[in-house]
Amino acid sequence: MSIAIIELNDSGLCCGNGHAELIVSPGYALIADQGITTGQAALQRAYLEPRQSFNQFWRQLNLSPLPINSKLARHHADLAYAQLLQLHQDSGSPEKIVFAAPGSFDREQLAILLGLAKAAPFQAIGLVDAAVAATSQAAMTGPLLHLDIQLHQSVITRLNASGEVERSTVELLPELGIKTFYDLCAQYISDQFIRQYRFDPLHTAAGEQQLYDRLPMWLWRLNDATETGVELDSPQGRYRINISRAQLQACSERATLQLRNKLTELRRDGGTLLSSHRIELLPGLTEQLSPTAVLPASAVIDGCLHHLELISGHSEQLPFITRLPISAKTPEQRASSTDKQPSPSHTPRPSHLLYRHRAYAIGNQLAISQSERGLLFNTGTNGDITLVTESGKVHLHSGDAQLHCTGDRENLLTGDSIQWGDERLDLIEVA
Repeated sequence: MSIAIIELNDSGLCCGNGHAELIVSPGYALIADQGITTGQAALQRAYLEPRQSFNQFWRQLNLSPLPINSKLARHHADLAYAQLLQLHQDSGSPEKIVFAAPGSFDREQLAILLGLAKAAPFQAIGLVDAAVAATSQAAMTGPLLHLDIQLHQSVITRLNASGEVERSTVELLPELGIKTFYDLCAQYISDQFIRQYRFDPLHTAAGEQQLYDRLPMWLWRLNDATETGVELDSPQGRYRINISRAQLQACSERATLQLRNKLTELRRDGGTLLSSHRIELLPGLTEQLSPTAVLPASAVIDGCLHHLELISGHSEQLPFITRLPISAKTPEQRASSTDKQPSPSHTPRPSHLLYRHRAYAIGNQLAISQSERGLLFNTGTNGDITLVTESGKVHLHSGDAQLHCTGDRENLLTGDSIQWGDERLDLIEVA
């Protein structure tokens, strides 16, 4: 029977099974007359229809009534259920699901989650703490701190690792999530457009939506560049300004300082800091917080799959697993699979191309072409862009002058990105 893992983090719920594409769905829902839309499609309408848009339903997973009357959804749990159904469908309708939940979930929220699963067209067979699953693959011992950033808050999990990794305590930092930083950056960028062009993109719903749609791409560029150009369309034409990493770090300095001070406080008693990959959504944050390692995007899913027998159960009342064995590897195994070892200096060869929150396997060859609805992918040679794996390296072939790549086209690495017109593709590793 098919099994998939769903990692519950509303900055991007992640579903995978270790073999097929990795699917990421932002924690947004839009209630319209024709139905409930969730994920990326809902995010792309969030600022155009703010009264119908919701993004707190995972953090506030409860049965309290929504502020609007709708026959489609009564409370946050209904929106969470709609997103689970869509994610299940997008991932090929697996028969069994393991949930990796954040430490921010309390017992009532875990109970609601399992209640939603009972009504769903799949069987929930496991429930595990996401930080425990991720760090079980890190091959580190001693006291650990695991940092993860959700949409509206950050979660710091203290763990003890010897023969197994066990959750100790969980610290929540409310209002210090991805959206907190995005809002600060969006306001700063808007101020620069006002200063240079007297154009306020946040003044209209269309302008606000456009800015937030493009913001993640701009921030990602600044991971590898100190400055980047950004463009927005206005009724008067297209405007362009330059923004720098230092400027955006300055505008979010207070939020970063709160996060750094909390980590400093928790590390007084010792502890190696590990971070989820989401820290890299915010340029410069890795350097400012200095984690020992940034775990790969598939860390939680890999940990769940590796310990599937320990996590999965068959009773109606699934236990919440908060400790797992540390994955032991011999030196030979580590040498042959260094992509499993999180290391700040190690940059593995990419295995997938991430586009619109869906990952496409590169394999021996992946061809990409344009269509009216977006980019199309195939494993043949028919495409405007081709990625080819040769001699252990991923090569990019394209004669399009509008294509820009942050890495070496003859040796693309995980973390590199491709900008093709308005479309962005990120090279990632999925174990």
